[in-house]
Amino acid sequence: MSNTADIVDGITRLVSAVDALLQTDTVKALTDLVRSLGIGGYVKTGLQAIGKVLDLITGWLSRLEQVAAIPLLLEKLEPAFDGLRAIGETSGEEMREMGMDALAPLAGAAHSALLVLEKVRAGVATVIQGYLPAESLKALRESVESVAATLEELETAVVVAPPAKAKLQLAGGTT
Repeated sequence: MSNTADIVDGITRLVSAVDALLQTDTVKALTDLVRSLGIGGYVKTGLQAIGKVLDLITGWLSRLEQVAAIPLLLEKLEPAFDGLRAIGETSGEEMREMGMDALAPLAGAAHSALLVLEKVRAGVATVIQGYLPAESLKALRESVESVAATLEELETAVVVAPPAKAKLQLAGGTT
C-alpha cells in the first residue's frame, strides 16, 4: 500500500517527465510547424490557459506546504509548552503554599487542559506528517513551476521564430 509521500512523489515524477517531453526536439519541431501554419496565436492561447491552471495548482500546493509546516511550528512552540507544563504540574496545595490561593482551584483544571492540549498537538502533528509530506509537496510544486516556465517559453516560440543561426564560413567563402 502506498502512502501519501509515495503518491505525491509519483505525481512529481510524472510532471517532471512531461516537462522533459516539452523540452525535446520533437516539441521544438512542432512549434516550428505551428508557426509555419500560422496558428501560433491559437496555440499560445491554449498554452496560456494551461499556464493559468498550473498557477492555480502551484497556489494550492503552496497552501498545502503551509499546512504541512504546522508540526515544525508546534515543535518551535515546545518551550512555551514546557512553561505550561510547569504550571500545570503544580498542585493546588503548592499554589497555596506559594501564596497564590486564588489560583489554587485552577491548578487541577490547568493540568487537565494541558494533557488535552498535548494530545491534540501530538495528534495534529502525526496526522499532518502522515498525510502532507512537506518535502514531497515542495518537490511537486517546484516541478509544476518548471512545467509552467517551459510552457511560457513555448508560448513565445509558437509565435516568434527563434533567431537564425549564423552559418560558419570556411576560408575561401564556402560553407
